[in-house]
Amino acid sequence: MQLNNTTIVDRGNRPNISQRIGLRTFFINDGAYVDPYEISGVSLFTKSATLSPKTVLDSTTKLVSSLPLMEFGASGDTQTTSTNFDVSNYAPATTASGIYRISTGEYVVVLDETLALSGWSETHASTVAVSSLSSVGDYVDLWTVKLSSASKYQVITNQFSLHEDTFFAFTEPLLLTTSNKLMNKHVRLGEKINLKVGTAVTVQNRDIDKSVQNIFKDSCITSGAVEIRKVNQDSAFDGPFVVSSFSDTSSGVDITKDNTLLFNWDTTALTGLSSFTSGSFGSVTGTYSVQVKYTLLTQTIMSPLFYLTVS
Repeated sequence: MQLNNTTIVDRGNRPNISQRIGLRTFFINDGAYVDPYEISGVSLFTKSATLSPKTVLDSTTKLVSSLPLMEFGASGDTQTTSTNFDVSNYAPATTASGIYRISTGEYVVVLDETLALSGWSETHASTVAVSSLSSVGDYVDLWTVKLSSASKYQVITNQFSLHEDTFFAFTEPLLLTTSNKLMNKHVRLGEKINLKVGTAVTVQNRDIDKSVQNIFKDSCITSGAVEIRKVNQDSAFDGPFVVSSFSDTSSGVDITKDNTLLFNWDTTALTGLSSFTSGSFGSVTGTYSVQVKYTLLTQTIMSPLFYLTVS
């Protein structure tokens, strides 16, 4: 995924101990993404240190009391409406220990194992460093949040793992093939919906161990983009029209740990296209093509055209 034009690895994509790792959290209330009122900090611990809550949480307040391995926090104002949470504030640096709001209800901190990143624990008035998380293992990230102005602070717990089995060596070039499938076939005009394109990766080398082949079932696609076109079947109209180009969507594509590419498509924007208002576009409903482009090791792969209907 991209954060302010910097590539970071999502927690579900088998991150190793030498990468920039995005620890994302999604906040949902009554089926909708919502922003907490405040996020005071994100504390990282080994999973083994949190098997009993009292080892890291205060028995009375139920908030983080132990010194974390690493701490992230907004500089100054902790209300999520503050510009402190803007993703434009992120740049890879030893001071990049902030919390960033990607969209409504979606926040991320970047565990940057490529730098001597440090944070500050207010509770212990102490500096903590990312070097404490330099070993393979299971970890937790504790988000201390206030969901509304009238509520109390509470701690939300997530998990992630750092791996080393993403490093391996071969004596021959990897033979990788992929196949894609568009899971959306019909979209209603006015919907804002995730287009989902699944990717199956096959290792064709016969002599490579199955355990290594299975690694490629987890996310091995590092970047992706989507192009959407309107296909006019009426010869009276021009086409196809590019609705969203690869360059438009490259920063907005999410990749899940099973190599599914997601792009959030807002169909309400179709009527605002200049080609539509000029009359050459034809009806905004009809057939659209979807094509994905992504990077797999040294390959840039473009899928076949998939088709869906907007009605």
